[in-house]
Amino acid sequence: MRAIVESHYPGVKTRLVNEALKIFYDMRKVPGLKKKPSTSELIDWLKLLLTDDIDPETLKQRDPSKLIPPLAGALLKNEADVMLFERLAFLARREQRGGTS
Repeated sequence: MRAIVESHYPGVKTRLVNEALKIFYDMRKVPGLKKKPSTSELIDWLKLLLTDDIDPETLKQRDPSKLIPPLAGALLKNEADVMLFERLAFLARREQRGGTS
């Protein structure tokens, strides 16, 4: 996968790619996704991350209340999948606060 990324973005920041790939593969593992992010979506997402100059540290933060990574719309092409991630983020925030209110 790194070779594919490098072919599209020669000289891309290694740290950014490392963090993006971790998120990409983690998102692909989420049960219930209608359409797992593909290589094409990864390439599109990286373009947005590079254009917006997103810092690798921003991606590295694994705050469960921020389950949806920056510019994730490029990875999640299905509305049901976006809703799934929003729900998971909501549940993570609620759990972090100590359960139900």
